Formats: sequence, structure tokens, C-alpha cells
Amino acid sequence: MFNRISNKEFIEFNKTFSLMLISKLSLVQALEILSMQMKNEKFREIIKKTLKDIKSGLSLSKSFSKYPELFSEIYIANLRVGEETGQLDTVISEYTEYMETIQSLKRKVIQAIRYPLLVLFVAAGVISFMVFFLIPTFQTLFTSSKFSLPPLTQTIMAVSFLIKDNSPTIFIAIVFLAVLFINYKKIETLNSFIELFLVKAPLISKIYIKNVVARFSLSLSFLLRSKVPLLEALKISRNTTSNKLFKDEIDVIVKKISKGESFSAVIKRSGFFDITFSQLLIAGEESAQLDKVFSLISSYYQKDFEFFLDNLTSLLEPVLILTIGVIVAVILVAMYMPIFEIVNNFGV
Repeated sequence: MFNRISNKEFIEFNKTFSLMLISKLSLVQALEILSMQMKNEKFREIIKKTLKDIKSGLSLSKSFSKYPELFSEIYIANLRVGEETGQLDTVISEYTEYMETIQSLKRKVIQAIRYPLLVLFVAAGVISFMVFFLIPTFQTLFTSSKFSLPPLTQTIMAVSFLIKDNSPTIFIAIVFLAVLFINYKKIETLNSFIELFLVKAPLISKIYIKNVVARFSLSLSFLLRSKVPLLEALKISRNTTSNKLFKDEIDVIVKKISKGESFSAVIKRSGFFDITFSQLLIAGEESAQLDKVFSLISSYYQKDFEFFLDNLTSLLEPVLILTIGVIVAVILVAMYMPIFEIVNNFGV
């Protein structure tokens, strides 16, 4: 059975591949060595098939283009440029750096959501323990007494029993929502709603769009530096995100540039790109150094995205802990209030 090829494996492959080519090994020699080194069965089979293609006269880019699930449009486009210019080693090395930057952005996002998710998971466990074990224990104690319970205690117990009585339904609903969320891209209506939410929600949209623009700019910089024509670079770079709204916007931009409008003039009217982006783009057009400008734009938005993400995480963590602490405190107070009243009454 074939194994899934991870981004880490793909980056390591390209690092080794570029190093071999820089060391003046021929393309066939490099691929033969790589095919023997590959631990991933699927990757090894692809390299072996590519070797056969190259020996029969096919170019590397055409052979790799048979496997779009592994080799992206950006990668293939740059291989073509590398083959035409005789700088395949440089192109692959630069693509590796590009991939490492993309992975760094992904890690930042994962790190940002990891702690809040952990806090929520622990909170769910603590509250579940209280609902299913602690509160029923107090209920037994309160039932044996003839004292009327305070309104807060009655409310907490009513909510607890409601959750407990409907726990199978709640569990099924949670599992259903989790499955729905994991597979939302396969459901067109839900996918469209989530994509719209990501670009319109007040706080989330800022972070999301910064990330999308950073990745888009990084791809453009990389492609333009490799001498890929602007329109082709835009068409390829639109696929750095799965968001259809952003892709449609880039399609509109490509059409308008094709009709003779300047890149910066079109960008100014777009809702996805702010004034900083358009001003830097104007400077790039005037200096005929769009590749360098997009590298600067990408770096700027990456740092801005990371800064915004760090600040949001720093704000979210104490808010979550405080909220959970308040919920637990309210439950405990509600459970102990009747006990204090019972003790006081016995004291009298």
C-alpha cells in the first residue's frame, strides 16, 4: 500500500536533489541515487517512473506534471524555466526555500491554535466531570434534606440534568459537527459559507487575509524571479489558497491586465489588498522590479500576520482561562451555598 508523501519528505527530497545538481551530477544520476534513498514507497515509485521517462527523452517537468497531487503548478512552472535557462539546480534550491517559508507560516497557525484548543479540551473534561459526577452527588445530599435550594443552585442542577439526560444526542451532534467541519470542503454550500465568513468576520478576516496575501505574494515573488511571465505567475499563484472568493478576484485581475490596465490600478479597486500593497506595487512597476517588491511585500505581510497572530493568542489565552474559571467557580458556589445554609440552620 502506498504511503502519503508529507511536506517534510518533499522538502528533503528537493534539498538533496538541488545539492546533487549543484555538485554537477547529471539529472539521471541524481534521480537514480534519490530513488534508492527514498523510504516512502509511493515517492520511490514516482522517481523510478520519472527516470524511465527521462531516459526515453521526456523532460523532467513533463514527467513530474503527470503527478499533480505531488508536484504543484508552481513547482512545474519553475522546473520548465530551469530547464530552459539551464539553472535547474538554482530553481529547485529556491523552491525549497519557498516551501520552507510556507511551512513556517503553517506552523505558526498550528502553534497559535494549539494552546486554546488544549485549554478548551481540559475545560470540557472538568465541566463534564462536574455535570456527570459532582453535581449528582450533591443532588443526593440535597434530596435527603428538606431545605429549599437557592435559585442559582436550582438553575445549575436543571442545566446539569438537561445535559445528562440528553448526553447521547449531544454526543452524536458533536461527532456530526466534527465530521462536517473536517469534510466541509466537499459540501459546496457549507464551504462557500465558511469562505465568506473568513473574509468578512471582523477579527478573523484580518488574520486570514494577511496569511492569504503573504502566501500569494511569496509565490508571485518566486515565480517572477524565475522569469515566469506576470499573467502566468498570477494564474499559478491564485492556487496558493483554496478560497474561491480570492481565486475569483485574481481571475478578474488577470482579465483586466490582459485588456491593458496596469496591475496597480486594478489592485487599488480590489477588496483583498490594502493601500500598503498597492503603493508598494506602484513602486515595483515604476522600478521594473516586481519580483523584489513582491518579496518585500511577502516578508511584510508574513511579519504582520505573525505579529497579529501572537497578539491574538496572548489575548485569547487569559480570556479563555478566566471564562472557564468563572464557570467552574459558579458551579462550585451553587453547590456549596445550600450546604452552608444547612450548617447555619443546624447551628441555630
